[in-house]
Amino acid sequence: MHRLSMNVERKQTHHQLDDASRQAAAQPWLDLEMHQLSPGHYQGACATLTLDGMHLVHEHQNQAVHKSGVTQGNLCALSIAKTVSPGMRFSQFLNPMDSWLYFLPKDAELDIRVMPASETFYLCLDQDWLLRGAQILKQHEGAKHPAGPQAFHSRYTARLMADFNALIHHSSSARLMPSDNCARLLRDSVVIALSQATAIDTGVCRSVRAGWRAQRLVSTARDYMDACLQVGQVPSITDICATTGVSERTLQYAFRSTMQLTPIAYLRTLRLNRVRAELLIALPAHTTVTRVAMRWGFVHLGEFSQEYKRLFGERPSETLVQRPD
Repeated sequence: MHRLSMNVERKQTHHQLDDASRQAAAQPWLDLEMHQLSPGHYQGACATLTLDGMHLVHEHQNQAVHKSGVTQGNLCALSIAKTVSPGMRFSQFLNPMDSWLYFLPKDAELDIRVMPASETFYLCLDQDWLLRGAQILKQHEGAKHPAGPQAFHSRYTARLMADFNALIHHSSSARLMPSDNCARLLRDSVVIALSQATAIDTGVCRSVRAGWRAQRLVSTARDYMDACLQVGQVPSITDICATTGVSERTLQYAFRSTMQLTPIAYLRTLRLNRVRAELLIALPAHTTVTRVAMRWGFVHLGEFSQEYKRLFGERPSETLVQRPD
């Protein structure tokens, strides 16, 4: 069984962020991309606590975002949504409930749509410890090697979220607690919540099966879009349908159910986010908005500038001069 060190490493940060890509960068233990989907100035916050190899995060933002990526190393993740709004999605689970817990195993694809004003907590921790020590998934077929994201009902969700909040935001009791006791509390809270949880049966839930099919199709289309963009090509809807092997109608349905956008609208939003992420780190003396925009397939620069301002609430030239020192 895992034994806690007497000298538990503890590191805490709080970030106020003006861009989705910067919010992703504040979480380096995930290979993470975040794209802004809804229009307007971005305001986000990300509080993190690293404790004995675990990473606890509380984040929220004022815009809808798409989060994608994978965990690093042997880390798995447990996630809770403090507030749930229509349109929220965790992998194949559409419109989740407040009492749900989500489990993302190591090396599995992270794919989440978070709505404006949503608040989420998640904890990254060692998967071997979790499966061996807590045995939270032992009653499920293939539990020792979960292949993909899972969702659970648990009556302890509210208690777990309260423990997360107390630890990351220093309640009076947590502030006085030694770091090794905080780490023990964090692990014990996860064990209690998940050992008593009931997994949602993806085999009999029609909406989950439909969500899984849509999410897989969108993921395949997104990978193809990204591959094309990396070599300077912008795929057409015909190209995407040919690659995924489905009709335009099926593709439209999949994107609308998982992203609440059409495939072409999502592709345009993805390209705009890539432009913004590059402008934020560029040296104004070494590049231009035109050069970056054209690299991501925007050739009608007046139209591009209007779309950029509509999505991010500022002109691309204003973004370029925001590079931090």
